[in-house]
Amino acid sequence: MRHTPTRRAGRAMALAAAGALLLSSCSGDGGDETADVAGGDADAVAAAEEFLAPWTGAGEKGLLIDEPLAAPVKAGARVVYLDVGTPVSAVMWQNLQAPAELLGIDLERVETGKDAQSINSAMNSVVELAPDGIINITLDPIFFESQIEQLDAAGIPMASGSVMNTVEFGLPEAFNGPEWMTANGEVLGAAAIARSGGASDFVFYNVPEFPFSEYELDGAKAKVAELCADCELRVVDIPIAELGSTAADRVVSDLQANPQTEYFIAAVDEVQIGLPQKLDLAGLEIDGIAMWPAPPNYEQIAAGEQDATLSVDLNLMMWTVLDQLLREMGGQDYEWPDVATRASTLTRITDESNAPEDPVVGYVAIEDYQDRFAANWLVE
Repeated sequence: MRHTPTRRAGRAMALAAAGALLLSSCSGDGGDETADVAGGDADAVAAAEEFLAPWTGAGEKGLLIDEPLAAPVKAGARVVYLDVGTPVSAVMWQNLQAPAELLGIDLERVETGKDAQSINSAMNSVVELAPDGIINITLDPIFFESQIEQLDAAGIPMASGSVMNTVEFGLPEAFNGPEWMTANGEVLGAAAIARSGGASDFVFYNVPEFPFSEYELDGAKAKVAELCADCELRVVDIPIAELGSTAADRVVSDLQANPQTEYFIAAVDEVQIGLPQKLDLAGLEIDGIAMWPAPPNYEQIAAGEQDATLSVDLNLMMWTVLDQLLREMGGQDYEWPDVATRASTLTRITDESNAPEDPVVGYVAIEDYQDRFAANWLVE
């Protein structure tokens, strides 16, 4: 799909409907639903492994937009980063430091807070700052719709990452929006079948407050249904408030109550941090896979305690979001590749055999990505 720098195409939506989507807050009881999905055996495993071939990390990968800028970025350009206050948001901020230094742009961090009032106040301050561009990771545009109109009127573009509804609000399409999340959900579903050796009873641990979680779930359901005729995929909600605290305990309790479960999938890998030890204490032997690993997940995998993860190259992600913003700032057309290419470029199935040496750096999809971006950005 070819993109021309996008401007506002207004859409009214109800704020109340999105209250649960903030990456903050929120507790609530874990729901449990069951989805019967379609027959699994050796053929299912073979089909799953064939589907997963692009996600092994093998083969040549390229930048998602591999064209030079029309002109160098002006020195001292001001870019605001919207910090939603999560640990991952802090990592993303750090990942922007190297490309900002390379380009000679000025990065400014604006903490948005986690409630509607704080976000409104923060976005008003962003409008007053009048930067050259804005980077948003995960913050739902419904919470700053009026400011989008003001930014649009001022000609200030915004590039987003892991935001599911950019197009609805007239913002440039994020490369990892709903289709990207769904595609990676399909990878999680196929990996569950392949890595379990053709199990037939699965559970998906969903985090409802994360907007992307439902798309991962949709993808996992669809792929399991496609590959396995008589499989069952239960769905259990884990409130966002339990991440980093009692999420692993909820998983253990669920698996104890459902001993027929053979393999689990989770929307975010924070669910697995500390889980292996708790499974051992409970006398449970069951493996699982999730997405968005943190350093502790890589450490668990390298130690043989966690089966696998769907790695995301977070450095490449942030350089790509910045690259999109630079093209929006310059009024330059660009085109995203197909969703399978976008997904397999940024993500990979990681297990003990290919765990990264440095768990903090994590998965690196393209070894010379910095040189490639520098060339496209006309940096001498």
